[in-house]
Amino acid sequence: SSPRQARADLILPRLLIAAMAVRRSLIVPAFALCAALGLLRAALAPAFAGSSAQPAIRGSHMPRAATIYEVMVTNPSVGARTRLNINEKTTVDEIITKARKEMDFEMSFLDGDWYLYEIEDETKPLSGEMGQYNLRPWGPEGMELHLLYQPKV
Repeated sequence: SSPRQARADLILPRLLIAAMAVRRSLIVPAFALCAALGLLRAALAPAFAGSSAQPAIRGSHMPRAATIYEVMVTNPSVGARTRLNINEKTTVDEIITKARKEMDFEMSFLDGDWYLYEIEDETKPLSGEMGQYNLRPWGPEGMELHLLYQPKV
């Protein structure tokens, strides 16, 4: 074995060790970077699988929407119930129309003669906008309304 060969035998393993050290030192930061990007993507992704980002319906210059209240509407005659989301500007006629549709009371011969009452007082039918009544968030003390069909004789 020549001196040149002996020197090559010493240098070659050192180069391999140095190359492995460089490769090993890059693997750990690369793995950490991938893990950090995966966590960031998961944190910014939608909460449900398969959902995608939806385009904004309104621009940021639009005023904030009115407070939404959930009310329970019941037809005590048949026990039909539905929940509706309303705001202060929702009219009683809109509630009657939506509730009739949800309860399948849309027959043309039943048009008119529908009245809406607060469950606590069925002597005075509600009328106009709901903001004038004691709207409150749904819960044990939430607003329940009775929808009654009372044809005039």
